[in-house]
Amino acid sequence: MTTGRPLPHASELPPASIEGWYVLHQSIELDWAGLRGADPTVAREALRSFAALAEKWSAGSEPGWSGVYRVAGSGIDFLIVHFRDTFDRLIEAGSEIHLSASDDHILVRDEYLSVVELGLYALTRELAGRIDPGDREAWAAALADALAEERRKEYVRRRLEPRQPEHMPYVCYYPMDKRRNPGQNWYRLSLEERAELMAAHGRVGRSFAGRILQVISGSMGLDDWEWAVTLWAADPLEFKAIISEMRYDEASSEYAEFGPFTVGKRMAAEEFEGLLSSGAAR
Repeated sequence: MTTGRPLPHASELPPASIEGWYVLHQSIELDWAGLRGADPTVAREALRSFAALAEKWSAGSEPGWSGVYRVAGSGIDFLIVHFRDTFDRLIEAGSEIHLSASDDHILVRDEYLSVVELGLYALTRELAGRIDPGDREAWAAALADALAEERRKEYVRRRLEPRQPEHMPYVCYYPMDKRRNPGQNWYRLSLEERAELMAAHGRVGRSFAGRILQVISGSMGLDDWEWAVTLWAADPLEFKAIISEMRYDEASSEYAEFGPFTVGKRMAAEEFEGLLSSGAAR
């Protein structure tokens, strides 16, 4: 039913969302000390096995893909980002490195699970102005129709199934939460307040269009943080620029908590064989 009442100011109405591909970030460390101390044949085979996996991933996997990135800092050597259309396929992609011959010396230090998410604050607010969310049957039907319409849009599909940008080899990844502190609790803000803050936040992000490709993936109930953010750019300084600007945005300055940042550069296929000489040099 339609209603002219004010929108609910409690926190019980979450934004609608559409989910896309599943995502797994794997943080990889090479056991250089173990490789140096191992039999040269064993060390070469471990590196060759990892290089073969990296080449396989770089060749693409449909539906989905994986990217291998050489990392600076963060206490790791590589970041692997897997995108797959189903959870089962993501499990298969993520388990390959654990089952490979390189597993003793190529160490998975951390893994983060999420799913590409398009949060629809504006749509939820507009719908709540016409349909009473308390009328569960009417709300569910109207929401299902609205989400189906969104899914039919080409630009929505592109956001839900992101492709690796060939002209942006640098990646930045970090997890984040919204704060739940007394007097600073995102989840106690009204729907209108959250929608306005996210609209302003989105305007900052859109000002970097063409310079940054951003993928937001939700992880509530999937991992320890609430979201993962993955950025790509042609220049790593773009990460500093966008994150610095967003820190002054109220949605971030008042309500965001950030996890550790990982920054790297995509490895080209011809670089993988160089791992062998790199291992030998160490």
